Amino acid sequence: MHKYLSLLLFFVFASPVFAQPLKTHPYSSQSEEGFSPCKDTISFLKRHEFYDIGVILPSWLPVIDRNYIGVIEGRVASNLVNGTHGPHVSHEDLPFYHYSHDADFDIIPDKTDDNRYTNYLPYLIYKTKDGNDTVLDQAIHCEWECGMGMCNRVNPISSDNDAGRSGGFFSAGHELGDVIWSWPSVGDWVHVEGNYVWDRGHPPSEAEIHPPRIVAIKRSLPEQVTIGDSSIKFATRVDIFASGDGGALINNRYNSPAFVRRVSMSSKDYAFTVKIDLQRPSANAHLRYKLDRRKGDSFSQYEMVETNDDSAIANILIPWKTKNANDLEIYARTLYFFWDEGRGVASEEPVDIYKVKLTNLKFRHINDQLSKAEVRLFANVGSNWIFLNDFHGKKGRILTKGLGKTYKHKWPLNNEFTICVPRGKNFRVYMSGWEVDGIDLLAGDILDGSSPCDKKTKRFFKNRIFSIQNMLMKGCLDDEYGEISNLHSYNTLGRADHFTNSPHEGKNDDPCPFSKYDLKDRYFLSYTIEKVN
Repeated sequence: MHKYLSLLLFFVFASPVFAQPLKTHPYSSQSEEGFSPCKDTISFLKRHEFYDIGVILPSWLPVIDRNYIGVIEGRVASNLVNGTHGPHVSHEDLPFYHYSHDADFDIIPDKTDDNRYTNYLPYLIYKTKDGNDTVLDQAIHCEWECGMGMCNRVNPISSDNDAGRSGGFFSAGHELGDVIWSWPSVGDWVHVEGNYVWDRGHPPSEAEIHPPRIVAIKRSLPEQVTIGDSSIKFATRVDIFASGDGGALINNRYNSPAFVRRVSMSSKDYAFTVKIDLQRPSANAHLRYKLDRRKGDSFSQYEMVETNDDSAIANILIPWKTKNANDLEIYARTLYFFWDEGRGVASEEPVDIYKVKLTNLKFRHINDQLSKAEVRLFANVGSNWIFLNDFHGKKGRILTKGLGKTYKHKWPLNNEFTICVPRGKNFRVYMSGWEVDGIDLLAGDILDGSSPCDKKTKRFFKNRIFSIQNMLMKGCLDDEYGEISNLHSYNTLGRADHFTNSPHEGKNDDPCPFSKYDLKDRYFLSYTIEKVN
C-alpha cells in the first residue's frame, strides 16, 4: 500500500500542466499577431519576383509561452483504408532549422471530461474573398527530427549517418541494421509531451507538438515475450523514448549555437497511465511486466510501475525531477505487460502470427538521369521501422555508396518481421522516402529562428534558397517517391500471399524544370506474408 500511495503522490506532483488545462481552443490567427511580412525580390533575366519570408521568422511560435509543456494523449491517425497519411519521415524540411528530416505523426486526442487533450486542437481560419472560413482541426501534428539519412558536408551528423549510426534526436542509439523501435505506427496509442507551437510556415498555422521531449507508445499489436520461467506470453508492448535532443533549434548539445534553446528535462517528472488491451484469461491472472533497455538509454534512475489487475491498467512514472536526473540523459526502454496465466490472453481471443518478408524493390523512374540517384527509403512493418539504406551500403558507407548513390533500378531485399495480429486488427506494410537534391545539401547550416527582417537575414536566404549554384543546378527541392502502403488482416490473408505494391496517388511538386510528375507507380515493393500458426 505504501508503494501505491507514493506512486499516486508522484503522479500529482509530476503533472502541473493538468492543473491548468486549456479552457478553449486556440485560433490560428493568434500566430499572426504582432508580425509583419518580410518581403524581398529576386531578379533573373530582367524578371523580378517578390517573395515573403515573414512566415518563417519565426517558423514555430509558442501557443502559450516558451516554458509551457504540452501534454497530449490519443490514437495515431492515418487513412483507415490503406494506412497512408500516417506516421512517416518527411521528404522535405526547411534546412536552416534542421539537421535531419522530421519523423511526423498525427494524434487524434482522447476525449476527457475537462477537454484537456481536445482543447489543444486549434480553429483554422481560412481567408477567402468572401470572408473567413473557420474549421476546427481534427488532429494534433507531432514532429521530431529523425537523426538519420543526412550526408551533406556542412552537417555535423553526416559522418555518423553515412556509417549507419544515428546523429541523435528521435533515433538516438540506432546502429547499422537496427530496427527503429521508438517511432509510432498506425493505430497505436501515444502519450506525448513537448513544445506546443504554431507552425507559421504553412498558413493557416496549425498547432503542433514540435519537438516532443517524450513519446510513449502503446502498440496496437501485441508481441510474444519469454518470461523468467521460460514460458512464452502475448504481451502489450509499451515503447518509451525521452530526450532533450529535440531538433536544431531546441536541444542540449554541447556545440550548439548560442541562440539554441536548452531543454530542462529535469523540470518535471513524466507520468502516464496505460490501459492493457489483452483480455484477462481469468480472475486469477495477475498483470506482470518485463523491462528491456534499448540502445542509447543512459537514464540513471528507475521508473516506477504500478499495475492493477481488476482495471487492467499500468501507472508509469519516470522520476526525472524527483531523482534529480541529468538533463542530458536519455530514457529509451520498452515495457512488456502480460497476464501470468496460460498464453497471456483469454482463450476466446485468437491471435494470429505472420512472417512478413520484404523481397524486392524496383524503381520505374529513379529520378536523376545524368547522375547517380541519392536514394533515402524508410519502411514500416507492424510496429517496427527500418532505414532501407542500412542494408544496402558499400565499403562501410550507406549514403554515399550503395542504395544511397546509385544508377540501379532493381534491388533484392531480405528483411523479415514477425507480426502478432489479434482478430479484428490489421497491420501496415509501408515504404516512403526521397531522392536528395539541392535543398538537402543545405541542412545543418542553422539560422536563428528569431532572426529579424533585415538585410543580413534576407541575404542568408537569397544566397542559399534562391541560388542558381546551390539550388537550381542541384535539382532544387528533394524529390519524393510517394507512399507505398497497404493494411493486412486475418480476413484478407491466406496461408501464404505475395504482394507487389506501388504509390497510388500524389504529385512531386518542385519548381525545377522537369521536376513535376505523378508519383503513381513510381516504384514498386514486393513482399510475402506467411501465416505461421
